[in-house]
Amino acid sequence: MQGRRMKTKTVAIVDNDSWTISALRMFLNTKLPSAEIIWSALSGQEALEKIGEEPRPHVLLVDMSLSDMRGADVIRRIRRYDQTVILLAITAFPLEQYAMRASVAGAQALISKRYPKQIADSIDAADASWSGPDVDGVPFQTAKQAFYRVSAEKLSGIESLTTTEQRVVELCAQGFTSVEIAHTMGNAVATVNTHLRRALDKTGARNRTQLVAMWVRNQSMR
Repeated sequence: MQGRRMKTKTVAIVDNDSWTISALRMFLNTKLPSAEIIWSALSGQEALEKIGEEPRPHVLLVDMSLSDMRGADVIRRIRRYDQTVILLAITAFPLEQYAMRASVAGAQALISKRYPKQIADSIDAADASWSGPDVDGVPFQTAKQAFYRVSAEKLSGIESLTTTEQRVVELCAQGFTSVEIAHTMGNAVATVNTHLRRALDKTGARNRTQLVAMWVRNQSMR
């Protein structure tokens, strides 16, 4: 239609604050009319499911401090199998707090939520050859460069677990019993115990206590 700019780039947002998602959506619709927000997610798990099922965006904004999992984990899991989506990490905290985590996980940039124009400018500039500026001396790679590095990393320990297995172990670490985990996740107790057995096999943990200790250690290193 004459007078209306064609949508040339698709964007998705994952943030546990619905107000932030609404604010970003309104700002981007106004300041970056060439971009289309195709979906949003309020949790890391929801984002991982949507990026596998919904139309894949050109750019995904990932909050670094989600409620259900770390933003860096969302970025790493996507980057491990995808070399095209531009992953922009965003945070309301000082950038240096997350710079290394975001870069190592495979993000193309880290941007403060306090500066939405920088977010819009980054989305506008983002393409296959783009990466954002260094943050506190930490460089960022293009999507393809990050993909080759992250996908080559050998999975071991907690990192080798599926999303569901990690969720089960996380609930174990919070003191949930198998029955409580089954109720929380909407699964049968037998299914939960199957996930636990697989997690024990993959990690080499001798029992649930050691598995939880490995989980806690893994989280403290992120």
